[in-house]
Amino acid sequence: MKLWNSLTALFKPTVFSCDPSLLNALADIANPRIKLASRYQARLQNACAIAVSWSGRSVALLPAPVELSSSSWNTEPHTHAAFGTSESVQETISHSEEAQTWFAQNPLADHAYAVLVMQSQLQQRYGMEVFGDSVRQDVAQQVFVCRAQQLSQVAGSIDELHSKLGQRLLKLVASHAAWHIEAREQFKRQLEAELEQVRISWRYCKPTEARYAALTQQVNQLSTEFNACRSALEPEAMLALLETSLTDANSHIKLETQRLNLNKMGVVVSNDADADAAEITLSHVLAERGQWLDRTIVPVKILRTDIIPPKDFSQRLDEVLF
Repeated sequence: MKLWNSLTALFKPTVFSCDPSLLNALADIANPRIKLASRYQARLQNACAIAVSWSGRSVALLPAPVELSSSSWNTEPHTHAAFGTSESVQETISHSEEAQTWFAQNPLADHAYAVLVMQSQLQQRYGMEVFGDSVRQDVAQQVFVCRAQQLSQVAGSIDELHSKLGQRLLKLVASHAAWHIEAREQFKRQLEAELEQVRISWRYCKPTEARYAALTQQVNQLSTEFNACRSALEPEAMLALLETSLTDANSHIKLETQRLNLNKMGVVVSNDADADAAEITLSHVLAERGQWLDRTIVPVKILRTDIIPPKDFSQRLDEVLF
């Protein structure tokens, strides 16, 4: 009997259970009224388990963290590509409240892990290029450009960083459901206003008038659409939407990898065109919001030495006055 129980346990599929606090958080992000649905936590369990598995696989594909520091700016290709100067690296790290708070709460730690989040693109331009002994002007080039750099998900270890990133992906999925719910609510308000205007015209229209039949048909049609929209905003319907978003997360939240070979000027070059060129690996998080929103992320290691201490009031006052 013991042998049979052991074999049964071995081949029995493992049932993953999402933490109730995570389920609450996902429901709150999508729409707090989802909590009014009957047994909403139990009904979200399977969809959440699928989404957790997806987020874990996605995070596992991210590259290893690179050092993001003012001292590594000229030698680390990712840092050099994302920032124009070593000072701008230090400013970005120091201006991160999350990084400031983390180092304050961990006084013995000399480094932490995070993700550098930014908007990046390849821009077309014309520049100079050396061909043998000659220099050609106005050569078409692709230049890597970054802006809006900031740090997110500061953690004490790579495992903790991956855990935070997995949670963040799940919340992005829930925010996708929230976006669709808000779109439904906006459409409902639009239908309500339009229905009220048509009803006013319909009430003051005599049945003998030629337009009465058309107004009646319009009122009925708008009423049907309004009732359907209102039904779609009931807690049960919103819960179903969140379930679908979690189950099919990969359809509206995507992680894509981009590899670029860049020279020191940020210009895309072929592998043998520039001895100083280096390859960088970027991850793109794309979120579907009617159109695809693209954010570039790079796992990084940051140093306490790059946290600039805040200046005292007298120094700031001198800067303002002079």
